Amino acid sequence: MILKHYMKDVISVKASTTVREAASLIIEKRAGTLPVVDDNNTLIGVVRLPNLLKVFMPNFVSLLDNIDFVVDFGSLEELHFKDIPEIENITMKKIMEKPVLIYEDCGLLRAFAIMDKYNFMDLLIVDKKSRLVGIASRVDIAAGFLSASMNGGTLT
Repeated sequence: MILKHYMKDVISVKASTTVREAASLIIEKRAGTLPVVDDNNTLIGVVRLPNLLKVFMPNFVSLLDNIDFVVDFGSLEELHFKDIPEIENITMKKIMEKPVLIYEDCGLLRAFAIMDKYNFMDLLIVDKKSRLVGIASRVDIAAGFLSASMNGGTLT
């Protein structure tokens, strides 16, 4: 089975999309992965939920090897967009990561191996011209693989 049979429609953002706009999309669509595309719908980056949440994370957290001793972040737990004025200027270009390109004709086992290697929850799927065509979740891919395996299907 190939990946394109298990992909779903995907929402995307531009490099100029702000953190506030991205947060609104994540809330509305319940998405954890936002592909960043150019005007030709070519995948140029990806913003995953942790990238977005790190905007709110206190700087000292990255300096600690172990944060288990921190019971909670007190008043930081109550942060709002209005409390961080510079957040209005942070765009996807600043926080996006380089995407891992997965082509729509990729096999399910290879797709799952890539997800496992990079610890992805979703795979962004592109055509041969690197244009975004869909998204597939870890569950979609695993269920497709297991289904094909149980039913004697091919895994190409």
